[in-house]
Amino acid sequence: MDVRDMDSSSSTFTDITSDHGKSIIHIDIDCFYAQVEMLRKPELRSEPLGIQQKNIVVTSNYEARKYGIKKCMLVTEALKVCPNLKLLNGEDLHDYRAASNKIFLLLQNWKSPVEKLGMDENFIDVTNLIQEKLKSTNIGNLTITGHLYSEPSMDCPCGCHTRLKIASQIANEMRQKILDDLGFTTCAGVAHNKLLSKLICPLHKPNDQTTIYPEHGVSFMSTLESVRSIPSIGSKTTETLISHNIISVSDLQQVSLDVLKKHFSSDMAVRLKNLSLGEDNTPVKQTGRPQSIGLEDSFKTVSVKSEVEEKFTALLQRLLILVREDGRIPVSLRVTLRKKDVKRLSSHRESRQCQISPSIFTINSGTVSVTEAGQEKLMTIIMRLFNKLIDLSKPFHLTLVGLAFTKFQERMTGRSSIVNYLMNDLSVQSVLNIQSDCDTSASSMDYSAVSPSSSTTTDLSDAEVEPSPKKPKKVTWIAKRRCLSREDVASPSKLKVGELRLNSKELEKVSELRLNSRDRSLTPRASPAKDVSDNSDAMRDIAEGGNCDECPSYVDKEVFNALPEEMQQELKSMWKNPSNSDMPRAITRNMNKTKPNSIMKYFVPQK
Repeated sequence: MDVRDMDSSSSTFTDITSDHGKSIIHIDIDCFYAQVEMLRKPELRSEPLGIQQKNIVVTSNYEARKYGIKKCMLVTEALKVCPNLKLLNGEDLHDYRAASNKIFLLLQNWKSPVEKLGMDENFIDVTNLIQEKLKSTNIGNLTITGHLYSEPSMDCPCGCHTRLKIASQIANEMRQKILDDLGFTTCAGVAHNKLLSKLICPLHKPNDQTTIYPEHGVSFMSTLESVRSIPSIGSKTTETLISHNIISVSDLQQVSLDVLKKHFSSDMAVRLKNLSLGEDNTPVKQTGRPQSIGLEDSFKTVSVKSEVEEKFTALLQRLLILVREDGRIPVSLRVTLRKKDVKRLSSHRESRQCQISPSIFTINSGTVSVTEAGQEKLMTIIMRLFNKLIDLSKPFHLTLVGLAFTKFQERMTGRSSIVNYLMNDLSVQSVLNIQSDCDTSASSMDYSAVSPSSSTTTDLSDAEVEPSPKKPKKVTWIAKRRCLSREDVASPSKLKVGELRLNSKELEKVSELRLNSRDRSLTPRASPAKDVSDNSDAMRDIAEGGNCDECPSYVDKEVFNALPEEMQQELKSMWKNPSNSDMPRAITRNMNKTKPNSIMKYFVPQK
């Protein structure tokens, strides 16, 4: 009898029709860390090899497994089982990450969504690729490549058997390509969803593959001895299920939905039931660049600040290598500690994060790097976050420290990029570096650090924040503008800031012009008329002409022609009628009017 039709409490599932439309491949690299080392040193292939991290053998090759070496076995126990076990330190993950990225990039060649799961596993959704292949494939000659979990009693009317046969051939092509190009042996699982493809994958390890049809999902899932075998079920959920005598996946299949709803939310209860039946509608999401880059170092116990600082320094050096390879500039840093609670005989994690200034990082020949001064700055930030997490007036015991860059800004290097303009235009830098005698202060917002929730993590919402360079600069610049003259000046648009800079001689001429204008406004009209008569022809040409060929000697013609048309007209009118004492006030009133926002107004001081 099908478990879907057991009782009224589970009648919800009677009407469920699984979607067989997708074809998912799950590829797992055999003993990944060990293979990376064996590719570097081929002589290790025939020896029992274990990869050691701290006092644990995290993985081993198949020669070592013949002796009984298991994953995460203590080194002391492993050496007892296999005295001739060759151990290599695998704490530096650089080579493993590089190999993982090569495999991921190779899988992109099939033009299908690829989702990474850790460093050694990948999901590939080949649904669309199969639709294309069906147009040119002789269905009658199709066979399964590799193993088939169970022979079907009849063909599924939706055509999923045909599609999965093609998927098995594609999986074999992928595995062969990985072996030929990169030297890694792999295993693969082929199914209509991610759950079954992952769980069926290791059935015939190593260097082989297995396909399962949708109708065998329930029977296959019932063979799993523990509910913990289902990837989506964590330790807390497992404990709750076991406390109610739901131990195996078969137990979960048999239990009523009403019973599950007493201990879980309605959505969670339905989700657990679906998983036990081999149903999973989770899509394969194309993996992009990681949202965070982090490293952790675990140890027995550390209770001295100086030792903690040494461990953070070592982690930071390794983390900066990963940042250089990633190419993005970090703008947020997180510190994680695992504290040992002597009273509770347990450990729990706590984290703090803060913003960091992108200016700490430099770009040389397209490569992100950090100077010694920048590294000292980062260490200062790290230890400040550490001091926030630990009360140094009391004894502390740590079993893990971690560092991670959690946010990044993409570098914009195009010629039209505003970042490129601001970083390269020295004139803009000189304007931004204007000093003011006024006292200004800028405060930055606090950003909370919310780490992924788990049973051993304490989330803190009052994270320290390193001031971002953008906001304080803006606040300081506005404050400086306010401390300058209250008299406003119109902000020219479409004018490069560098062209507004005046040399010392030009400044003298402008000052002289202002003094002469002020003197003329205080004398009878008859006097300035005489001054104007000397240049009346030139002024008339300026007012009527379309260029500044006849500009006064103190005017830079190139700068004048670059000014907006309305500003040119105002200057021409002033030069033509310098005796009109109302003109400066009219111009000032016009300039004081609100102007449309322009990026230029933040660069030019309002005098």
